[in-house]
Amino acid sequence: MPKTSVDNATTDMLCLWLEPWGTDHWLRPGEEFTVVTDGEPEESAFNMVLHDQGISVWVNNANAAEVFDKNGNEAPCGHQRPIEAIRQFLAGAEQLLEHVNAEGRSPMRQEMARTHYERLRQELAEAEARREGQSHVRTTSATF
Repeated sequence: MPKTSVDNATTDMLCLWLEPWGTDHWLRPGEEFTVVTDGEPEESAFNMVLHDQGISVWVNNANAAEVFDKNGNEAPCGHQRPIEAIRQFLAGAEQLLEHVNAEGRSPMRQEMARTHYERLRQELAEAEARREGQSHVRTTSATF
């Protein structure tokens, strides 16, 4: 199983984007993640690209990959996602939902967009509650 490590040697949060799946995994300053694929060892299992939104690790020739922290714990999509990033993702999901509904897309696409929007809205509510020290937050569904 091919592996590669990414260290955050900056003083800011760093987003590791795992491509081609587009999942985001956030490293705090000084943290290290390891990306592990299910592929066979090859000459170039990964390509890395540093950009304004973080670092993308492109997985070549594998069907799946996982991200782990230094202690071997899985760091799933959205791991340590900052509240500001959640707000940005939610704004994009809201625009997508409005577009899908306005264009009269299929009910399946409308449901997928609504589910994505609701999941991010819940994530934002939970992150805001954690920030304020609350343990429980209830939200209601929005209708578009």
